[in-house]
Amino acid sequence: MALLIGGVAVSSLLADRGTETSSWAPWLLLVADLGILAVLAKLFFRPAAPVPAEKPAVPRRHDEILSLQRLAQIVQRGQTSTQVYRVLLESAVQTVRADAAWLDLDPSHTGIDETNATQYYHLLPQQADTLRTGLLAHLPAEGDYVTNDLNQHPGFVGTSQAFRSLIQLPIRGLHNNYGTLYLIKIEPRTFAPEDLNILQTFTNQAVLSIENLELMRTSLENQRTQEELKIASQVQDSLIPKNLPTDNWFEISSHSLAAKEVGGDFYDFLHLQGRRLAVIIGDVSGKGVTAAFHMAQMKGIFHSLMQENPLARNERDKFPVPSKFMAQANTALSHCLEKSSFITSSLYIIDYEQGGFVFARAGHCHTLYYHALREEVFYFQSAGLGLGIIRNDSYEKHIKNQFYDYSPGDVMVIYTDGIVEARGGDGTDEYGEDRLKQRLEESYFQDAENIKSFILDDLNGFTHGHPIHDDQTLLVIKFKSAQPLPLA
Repeated sequence: MALLIGGVAVSSLLADRGTETSSWAPWLLLVADLGILAVLAKLFFRPAAPVPAEKPAVPRRHDEILSLQRLAQIVQRGQTSTQVYRVLLESAVQTVRADAAWLDLDPSHTGIDETNATQYYHLLPQQADTLRTGLLAHLPAEGDYVTNDLNQHPGFVGTSQAFRSLIQLPIRGLHNNYGTLYLIKIEPRTFAPEDLNILQTFTNQAVLSIENLELMRTSLENQRTQEELKIASQVQDSLIPKNLPTDNWFEISSHSLAAKEVGGDFYDFLHLQGRRLAVIIGDVSGKGVTAAFHMAQMKGIFHSLMQENPLARNERDKFPVPSKFMAQANTALSHCLEKSSFITSSLYIIDYEQGGFVFARAGHCHTLYYHALREEVFYFQSAGLGLGIIRNDSYEKHIKNQFYDYSPGDVMVIYTDGIVEARGGDGTDEYGEDRLKQRLEESYFQDAENIKSFILDDLNGFTHGHPIHDDQTLLVIKFKSAQPLPLA
């Protein structure tokens, strides 16, 4: 009953600490306790084993019960695998009255440092090395764990051993081998089958404790990770503009969806002097927290570089043109971006009072455009290299500005590759640039919000039944048909 209460207490303790244990954690402890009770009953009620005539019987059941209780209490108190192994070794030595013992553990499964993997000894750290060498050279047959005269064991024949009796017991779980327990006595023929049965009970309980501790540790780590991702997602969400720019010259609608809790797509807006608007969109290579971190860096670089230069000679040079911005951003990122990472981006500076815009493309998706006077939908085919691919002054040669005069009613569709590379059909078909172009041809006459919705409805229909595999961002900018008169 005490063990059952202890199992429930663990769950209560974890809950009091503010930790949400998984739904199965209390049941694991309950099952472990019930298993221990069954073993204790077996130990308590079994008939006494015959004892060799030359040795008087030594009462051991009390020690066995205490040893099992100690092993069970370790997992209930949330202690470590190192403590489990120490109690296992001490309990095994006391129960079978071993003269010496040691544990060889596999560091890949024990949860301890590799340098400590064989530091569990009882009395003989130096002799263990010699014994280990001979034993590992001649492994016993499967299921043959007792050697009652080491002088007859392969690898020891012809030698004179200080220790003659050996139990060599593997410590195994359902999926992992945790190591081997070695117990030795000076006298030959002193280990009985009963000793082996008791030790197997101990090792089984130790494995159960270790695996339960690992499950609890993994559960807590997963919960912490989920909390951290939740916080990262909230921070990233705060970086995405909620209030889109509004003016009499244009209208904007946006969509952003991360493939994971956090993503690497970003976009932002910045009003500049002279009725100009800077629009940036980008995509960090990779996904998850690392990509989100670099997304935040890029946003900071955007706001830092697109500030007014008080030393500029004229009004138009107070802010960097897109190609100059990309070169400066590439220099800044070269100091903090991993060598395997890069960022694609496009920056647009729209001068809606003058009716034109200039943009530069750093390896990003081509801009989709509807020209109202020509009634034509096309992609801007501009050159450009992603940020972080070349990390020296020669990068500026790979980025160019492109100027364009817009007309009232024109539409600009800016997006990341998660849109055109979204998968549908049998899972290998991609949405593609052609299909995106067709959707704009069918919806250009609507306002920006409805154009965006029309494209997304078609995209969602195409990808129905398939998970999103990359972050998706879509911006639609429509220059209003009725443009205000320029200021004098």
